[in-house]
Amino acid sequence: MKSELAVGDSTWIELIFTAGSNKSTVSKSAAVTTNDTIVGKVSISFKVDVAEPTDSVLKLAAKPFELDFGPIEKKRRPKLETEITNLSPEEMELQIVAVPPDYFKKVELDDDKLKPGEDTRLKVELTKEKEAEQFRKTITIEGRSKDNKTKFRLTVPVIKGIGDEGAGKAGNAGTKK
Repeated sequence: MKSELAVGDSTWIELIFTAGSNKSTVSKSAAVTTNDTIVGKVSISFKVDVAEPTDSVLKLAAKPFELDFGPIEKKRRPKLETEITNLSPEEMELQIVAVPPDYFKKVELDDDKLKPGEDTRLKVELTKEKEAEQFRKTITIEGRSKDNKTKFRLTVPVIKGIGDEGAGKAGNAGTKK
């Protein structure tokens, strides 16, 4: 991501929403200010209804919930994986719908169709350029039923150099069924 742009140049701006302890409607906004005399300032606002997770709400789950590439000082740990489980009563077709650009060499699912109770692995490989950086990113997976009536998104946090390494054992997630 660039911090300065030339005329006609562009860059990505990433906004991450964390619900925290909220369990209601939450509004958030962000502003981008420029020295452009025509545009000047652009505001982005969104509103989210945060539902308390219950078995009836969750359709997909990740174990571990977060992928932690460990501290910056750690030599190499470029590949991690998490197990994605279909918690819904119907078959789900999975698709990776959001990945931050330039952070990962590979992000892939072993299977893109899961029957109820089945699981697959999400495999993530860090680019060499990002091994020495501290970051907090997310990967989003969308699950849809065959008839497209059920749609659910699962966001998997991916971190490096933040907090302790408790979730860092992600490379040892359970076996595929």
